[in-house]
Amino acid sequence: MSSTIHEESEISVNISCNHTLVVTDNCGTRKMILVEDQYTIGREPDNHVCLDSDFVSRYHAVLRKVRHRNRPDSYRIIDGSASGKRSKNGIILNALHKISSHTLQDGDIVTFAPEVHILYLAPRW
Repeated sequence: MSSTIHEESEISVNISCNHTLVVTDNCGTRKMILVEDQYTIGREPDNHVCLDSDFVSRYHAVLRKVRHRNRPDSYRIIDGSASGKRSKNGIILNALHKISSHTLQDGDIVTFAPEVHILYLAPRW
């Protein structure tokens, strides 16, 4: 895995040209630069994004890069494991909608459990 993780004490805007996640769970808040084509998210330690919470499924979601011809790449979050098994509690987008998948936009917050979420920051070109 070639992603970079930085500890964060507060959330800030993304001023880089990288896709970025700000991950918050029972261990605190940390920033992660996205460079890979796919990431797994869940509480098992072999996930790319390991979330510390008993309310998070072992393999809760998948984050996949979507390549575009005429615009910058994006990332799509999909509820469930890489093999297609749905998570137990699902994922909630921006505290409003339970979703099965969504192409992330700058500022989107995906909630996995109480006090456990990711903030997506789009690159600034």
